[in-house]
Amino acid sequence: MNRLIQWFVENPIGANLLMAVIVIGGLSNLGTLNKEVFPSVETNRIQVMVPYPGAGPLEVEEQIVKRVEEAIADLDGIEQIDSQARQDLGSITVEAINGYDAQRLLNNIKARVDAISTFPEDAERATITELMWQSEIMSIGIYGDVEESALKAAGERVRDEIALLPGVTIVELHATRPDEMSVEISEQALRHYNLSFDQVVSSVRQSSLNLPAGSIKSETGDIQLQTRGQAYYVDDFDRIVVDSRDNGAQLLLGDIGTVIDGFADENVIARLNEQPAVFLEVKSTQAPDVLNIAATVHDYIEKTASTLPPGISISVWRDWSKLFEGRMNLLLKNSISGLILVFIVLMLFLRPALATWVCIGIAIAFMGTLWLLPYAGVSLNVISLFAFLLVLGIVVDDAIIVGESIYSRQQDGIQGAAAAAGGAKMVSKPVFFAVTSTMIFFAPILAVPGAMGDMSYGIPVVVILSLFFSLIESMFILPSHLSHLKPEKPPKRPSLKKLAAARQKLAGKLDYFADTKYQTSLIKMLHNNGTTIACFFVAFGLSVALFTGGWMQKTFMPIVTSDFIRLKVTVPEGTPFTTQEAILKKLESGVEKLKTDDIFDGDHKGVVQNVQSWAWENNTLVSISLGRSEDSDVSAEALVKRWRELVGPLPEAKDIKEDATINEVSEAIRLRLTLNDADTQTMEQAVRDVESALRRYPGVYDVRNSLTAARTEIELSLKPHAETLGLGLSDIARQVRQGFYGEEAQRIPRGKEDVKVMVRYPEAERRDINQLGEMRVRTTDGREIPLEAVAQVKFVPGYTTIDRVDRKRAINITSEVEIGKSDPGAIITGMLEKNQRQWAQQYPGFQLSISGDMESETEFMSSALRNFGLALLVIYGLMAIAFSSYWQPILILTAVPFGFMGAVIGHVVMGREVSMMSMLGFFACAGVVVNDNLVLLDRINQLRQQGKRVFDAVVQAGRDRFRPIILTSVTTFIGLVPIMGETSTQARFLIPMVISLSFGVLFATAVTLILVPSLYLLAERIRAKLAGGSLDHRQSVFGEDDSAHEQEAIAK
Repeated sequence: MNRLIQWFVENPIGANLLMAVIVIGGLSNLGTLNKEVFPSVETNRIQVMVPYPGAGPLEVEEQIVKRVEEAIADLDGIEQIDSQARQDLGSITVEAINGYDAQRLLNNIKARVDAISTFPEDAERATITELMWQSEIMSIGIYGDVEESALKAAGERVRDEIALLPGVTIVELHATRPDEMSVEISEQALRHYNLSFDQVVSSVRQSSLNLPAGSIKSETGDIQLQTRGQAYYVDDFDRIVVDSRDNGAQLLLGDIGTVIDGFADENVIARLNEQPAVFLEVKSTQAPDVLNIAATVHDYIEKTASTLPPGISISVWRDWSKLFEGRMNLLLKNSISGLILVFIVLMLFLRPALATWVCIGIAIAFMGTLWLLPYAGVSLNVISLFAFLLVLGIVVDDAIIVGESIYSRQQDGIQGAAAAAGGAKMVSKPVFFAVTSTMIFFAPILAVPGAMGDMSYGIPVVVILSLFFSLIESMFILPSHLSHLKPEKPPKRPSLKKLAAARQKLAGKLDYFADTKYQTSLIKMLHNNGTTIACFFVAFGLSVALFTGGWMQKTFMPIVTSDFIRLKVTVPEGTPFTTQEAILKKLESGVEKLKTDDIFDGDHKGVVQNVQSWAWENNTLVSISLGRSEDSDVSAEALVKRWRELVGPLPEAKDIKEDATINEVSEAIRLRLTLNDADTQTMEQAVRDVESALRRYPGVYDVRNSLTAARTEIELSLKPHAETLGLGLSDIARQVRQGFYGEEAQRIPRGKEDVKVMVRYPEAERRDINQLGEMRVRTTDGREIPLEAVAQVKFVPGYTTIDRVDRKRAINITSEVEIGKSDPGAIITGMLEKNQRQWAQQYPGFQLSISGDMESETEFMSSALRNFGLALLVIYGLMAIAFSSYWQPILILTAVPFGFMGAVIGHVVMGREVSMMSMLGFFACAGVVVNDNLVLLDRINQLRQQGKRVFDAVVQAGRDRFRPIILTSVTTFIGLVPIMGETSTQARFLIPMVISLSFGVLFATAVTLILVPSLYLLAERIRAKLAGGSLDHRQSVFGEDDSAHEQEAIAK
C-alpha cells in the first residue's frame, strides 16, 4: 500500500482521474436507483386458498385444510405450515426454508394439491400463489352519492386504466361485491306449483346456454352451427320455462319467483369522507420508483376526474410518495446539518484547506457508494438513506487520521510530497485495519435471517461501500491533494484572522488539556491501574444488570410512526351486521370530535385530511390520513389514543386495535399453544391454565387469547324412520343448502366477471330461523315432507375460526409487561420450567412456544450473536497477524463491551426503548470503537521500536494520539447529533440505532485513553513476572527508573 500511496502522491493526475471516475459513476447511477419507502422483503411464503361456500369452520378443517396439509407435509423446503379454517374458506400458508427456491416449492405444492381427488363436490378450485412483496404507492377513493353498481363500474374502469401506467404492476379494487343473479323462490311458491329447487335449477341449465354445434362443410363454404340461448339479464331469466302443461300452458320462472340482478349476499359498507365509495390500492412489485409512479398516477387522476359519470369523484386519500418525501427530507436535512457540524469541528482543529479536503472526501465516498449501490440490489429508501447518515461521522475518521498525520508533519517543517507521503504511510497500517475491522463488524448484519434481514440489508451495504471508497480516498486521493498545500500563512481577511485566532486558541487549549490534565491524570491512573481497571469493569457490570434486569423498555420491532392512524374493531363471528353499522357510526363520530379537540394547542385545521370508513364480514375499520404530521407537536400515537377515548366504550367488540405505525409491533409476550385435535372444552381449559400461570408474575397485564367464543350452530341429523321414505342425510343436507345458501345453477360470462346464478329462498326467509319449521323436503316420488319430521334439529356450540400450525390446532396467548417489573424472556423460561411437564401430561400433544416478535427476536439474536462472534474471531486473527501478538488484539477488542455499556447508558439518558435497531447500532459501534484502540496501540508499538521504555511509550502514545482520537470521536458524535436530537415523530424509529453508536463511541473514547493504557501496563507486568524478571532494564515495568520517570512527569 505504501508504494501505491507514493505513486499517487507523485502522479496527481492519476488521483484526479480516480476521483472523477468515482464522482461520475455516482452521478450517473443516482437517477436509476429504485426509490421506495421501505426496502423489498422476500416473503418466502406460498398460499393455498380453497373456497368451500356455505361450509362452517369445522367442515372446512376436516374436508379442506387437513387434506391439503397431509398432501404437502413431506415436501422438501417447508419451514412451517400455518392454516386457518373459517366460514366458506380454507387457507393454508407455507413458509419456505430460508434460501430455498420458492418457485420450486410452489410447483411441488401445486402438483400435490391438484392431485387431491377427495375435496367436497361443492368446494371450488384451489388457488395457489406465491406471496410477493408489494411496494405500496397510493390509495385512491372513488366516491359519490350514486348507485353501488355505478361506483363499481367506475372503479373497474379506473383500475384497468391505472394498471397500464408505467411502473404500476398491481391495482387492487376493494369494498365491492361480486355481481350475482339471484333467483329467489319462496317455500310457499314451491309447494303451490309442486316444484323443487332441483327442477328450477335444471330448467335454468337446460334453457340458458350457448352451445357450439360444429359446422356444415357445404360446397359454398363452411357454415358454423351455434345454439344461442344464454340468459344475461332479468327479462331473459323471467322467460325461462320451468314447467309446461299438455294444453300448452307454460309456467315461467318469472311467475314463481323473483330474479334480482344485484350483488352477492355479503355485508359491506364503504365511505370516504362520509360518501359511499370504493377503494383502489396502487402497488408495484419490481423496480419501484415511488416518486415517478405517484406523479404518473396523479397526472392520470387529474385528467380522468372530469370524464367520470356525473356525481362520481376521484381523489388520492393516502399517498405513500408523500411519506417517502417527508422521510427523505428529514434525513437529508439532518445529514446536511451533521455535515456542517463536522466541518465546523474540523475547521476549529485543522487548517481550513485541510478541513475542506476531508469533507470533500465524504462526498467522494458517498458518490462511490451510489455508483455501486444498484449492483448490490439496494434501493434508495428510508433505511439505506439512514445508513448514509449513520456512516457520515465514520467515513471521516480515516481521513482525519491521515490528514492530521500529514498536518503534524507539515507543522514539523516538512512540506510537499514528502509530508503527504510520509504522513499517510505512517498511519496506513492502523487506518487500513481500522476500516477493515469496521467493515467486518458490519458484515454480520448481512446475514440476519428473515424479513428483518431483508429490511436491514441496506445498512451494511451502504456502510461497507462507503468505508471502502473512504479508504481509497484517504489513502490515494487525499495525500495527493494535500501535497500541494503551501505552508500556512497568516490570513489577511478579518474573518479568516478571527477563525485562525479561534483555531489557535482552541488548539492551544486542547494541547494544554492534553499536556496537563490528561497526561497528569493518566500517569496517576497508571500508577493505580488495578483500581482504574476495577472501576471500568464495575461500571460495565452495572450496565449489564440494567439491561438484563427489565429496567429498560424493550421492543424488538422498531416503532415506525405513520402519517395515517386507524381504529379496527373486530366483533365475534355471527354478530348481526347492524351492530357493526353502529360501531362504524361511533368511530366516525369520534373523528368529528377529534377535529376540534383540545389536544391541538394551536391551529387544528388540516390535521385530519381524509377519513376512510369500511365495514365487512366481522371487521370495522376507520382510517385517517394526517396532514402536517412533520410540523405537528402532537404525535400520531397521541392522536389515535385520544380518538379511542372520544369513541367511548365498545362492549360488543372482541378486539380493538389502535394503529399509528407503519409496521406491526406485537405484544411483549406472545405464545403459541398447540394441541392434538381436542374438543373446545379441553382447549379452553389449557388456555386458562397458561393464562393463570402468566398472571402470577409481577408486572404482567392485559392477558388475552385468540380462542374465539363459540357461536351457536344448528346441527341436522337423520331420524331413524327417514330412510324408509327414501331419504338419506345427503338428500336433506343438499336441499337445506339449496334453500338457505343456494345452488349455483350456472355462471354467466358478463363483462370482466363470471356472474353466479344462485337459486334459493328469498332473503327474508333465509334470515328467519323459523323457516326451518316451514321447510319441506322433496322425495324422489314427489312427496313433500316437513323437515322436522325426518331430521333432528339441534343447537350446538360451534367454531368461528380454527387456527392450525404444523398440522396441530393452535391458540395465541398474549400479554404486556410493565417496564422494570419483570423481563418477558425470564417469565417464559420460569413458567415453562415450572409447568411444562405437568401440562404435557394433562393435555395430549401440548406444546407451548414463543411466537411473534419474541420468536423473531430469538432468531435474530441467535444469528446475530453467532455471526458477531465469528466477526470477532476474524478481526482477532487479522490483528494478531498485523501486530505479531496474541494479546494486543485482545486490548484492541476491549472497546467492544464498553461500547455496549455506552449504548445502554445512552438509552437510559435519552429515555428510548431498546429495539432491533439498537442492536444494529451496537454492532456498528463495535466496528468504530476499536479504531481508536488500534491507532493508540500502533503508536505504542512504534515508540517501543524506537527504544522507549514501556511507561514512556504508553504515556507518550496517549499524548500523541490524544487529538486524533478526540477528533474522530467528536466528529462521529457530532455528525449524529441532529438526528439524535430530532423531535419529529418521523425519526423516532431511527434514533435508538443512533444512540447506540454515538454514546458507545463517547464511552469507548474513555476506554481508549484510560483503560487500554492501564491494561497494557498490567499485561506487561504479568508478562515480566512470567519471564522471571529477565526483561531488559529499559523494558522494566514500574522499576526504579520508571518510578523516577513517573515522579518527574507528575512534577512537570
